[in-house]
Amino acid sequence: MNGGERDALTGLRAIADLHDGFIFDVWGTVYDGGQVFPNVVKVFEGLRRLEKRIVFLSNSPQLPSIVGERLARIGLEADFHDGIVTSGGETHFQLSAGTLPELAPFKGPVYLTGPDRFPDTLPPGHAGIVKSVSEADWILNAGPNHPPETLDDYEERLQEGVARGLPMLCANPDKTVPQGGDRLICAGALAERYSALGGSVVHIGKPHDLVFRRCAEILGITDRQRILMVGDNLETDILGANSIGYRSLLVASGVHGLLDGKENIAFSKLETMESTFGARPDHVIDALKW
Repeated sequence: MNGGERDALTGLRAIADLHDGFIFDVWGTVYDGGQVFPNVVKVFEGLRRLEKRIVFLSNSPQLPSIVGERLARIGLEADFHDGIVTSGGETHFQLSAGTLPELAPFKGPVYLTGPDRFPDTLPPGHAGIVKSVSEADWILNAGPNHPPETLDDYEERLQEGVARGLPMLCANPDKTVPQGGDRLICAGALAERYSALGGSVVHIGKPHDLVFRRCAEILGITDRQRILMVGDNLETDILGANSIGYRSLLVASGVHGLLDGKENIAFSKLETMESTFGARPDHVIDALKW
């Protein structure tokens, strides 16, 4: 308990009846990048028994179909959800639609930061792909081309893009992701550095509201207080839910490492991080379970 204000949930069942739609983050919430966490399948079985609507929301720069295949491989079949929204999929959709005003600058020759690793974020035929920043009119940043790469590997290209005044479209606001015992950079880290250098960046993905509104469309729910965002990241999952008016549940075992040595939630550490990110979950749970 935190100062008489908050208790850790014993399971999602305790608040399931308060919500009609559920949005689940993927990495760090339902799986670790390799396999599904214990008890997670029971959560989705329980929600489906209650006829709840479910959407997965990921900052992955991959298309929803690719994320769906990954979820199915770890036991979260299509029957467990009503749709998948990804930052990469929304980027692909919005570039194809061409109706979002803030994306107007993103046309003409494009430089891709991850052409081999993330080839599908850019819609076919939307723009000619060039091999160097010097030839480009804009940058599509889906993340580094090879997982071990660091910011230093991109520093020269980022500086050149800023010097040329190229706008950057970031298709994954996440800055890092845990992989085994390492922490790898994501597109958000490149975007953060680009912005620090003075570059112009537009983000698609959590915590920005476009992807949250897409989830609500799939859920078919207009009452935002009946939607629960379940995630492990204060900076993206919880901040985004706070901003758009959804309820939220933070999984403490995720990216912030909010469990002490006895697997209890370290509420004092949580309070510090809430102040850092300006985000506060409505509920907290040690790990996702029913």
